[in-house]
Amino acid sequence: MAEYGPTGVMVSDIAKEANTPLFVHFHGFDASIIPRLPLWPGRYRALFEAAAGVIGPSQFIADMLVRLGCPPAKAHVCACGIDADRFAAGEGVPFNVLAVGRLVEKKAPHATIDAFAKIAGRFPDARLDIVGDGPLRKRCDELIRNLGLEGRVVLHGAKSHDFVAELFRRASVFVQHSVTTPLGDVEGMPVSVLEAMASGLPVVSTMHSGIQEAVVSGETGLLVRERDVEGMASAIAALLENPGRAAEMGARGRERVLMRYTQEKSAEKLRSIMGL
Repeated sequence: MAEYGPTGVMVSDIAKEANTPLFVHFHGFDASIIPRLPLWPGRYRALFEAAAGVIGPSQFIADMLVRLGCPPAKAHVCACGIDADRFAAGEGVPFNVLAVGRLVEKKAPHATIDAFAKIAGRFPDARLDIVGDGPLRKRCDELIRNLGLEGRVVLHGAKSHDFVAELFRRASVFVQHSVTTPLGDVEGMPVSVLEAMASGLPVVSTMHSGIQEAVVSGETGLLVRERDVEGMASAIAALLENPGRAAEMGARGRERVLMRYTQEKSAEKLRSIMGL
């Protein structure tokens, strides 16, 4: 099993010489950006021919791999499963909004901050915790200052799994404004969305890549169009105004994760794909 497409290319000849079936697990960047680079379309086509199976974390990515030349019979879907016990549902603190992810363009943390700013006046007790670090940290810091949200929007930086799990237990709504970048970079299946669902949180996110496969809009959360900041603000407000509805969505989200996205379910699916 090779994680990421370029790794699969690197070990393809070794697997052939060893007469060992090769399975390659793509994620997001390797399926959306790498193929745009010189020589890589041909390398991927050779990989697809040599591999016994090619796996995407979502149907969206699997379909993308087929368009790149992967035979449909070799394309499979298996999300990265999460530890449902670690991210068990907590009590939750009213008006605590949480975002978890790298501060990079395709996760658009600035859009999440903008959306929160639009409803902050209506909910004076609301706060937004953002966990993660990256090249957009400075931009986010400046945006928080310019919007007068110091103390209400907290950038925690990169933190441990235990720290994140505790914030999930204390939150009441999870948000993530994933977008397709101008260069075409996309998510595969954001693990933080699955962790939020496992924690019993309703998810407010975008109709982006695998997110719309995991989150059932209107049942386990609310999805808006990419870059629709007004729509995201309205969705957050709708859940903060109706904690009963939010809790019901969160409960359904955890049920969905337990049925589809646990580590055990993913391991079982991988064994099936690989014939083990």
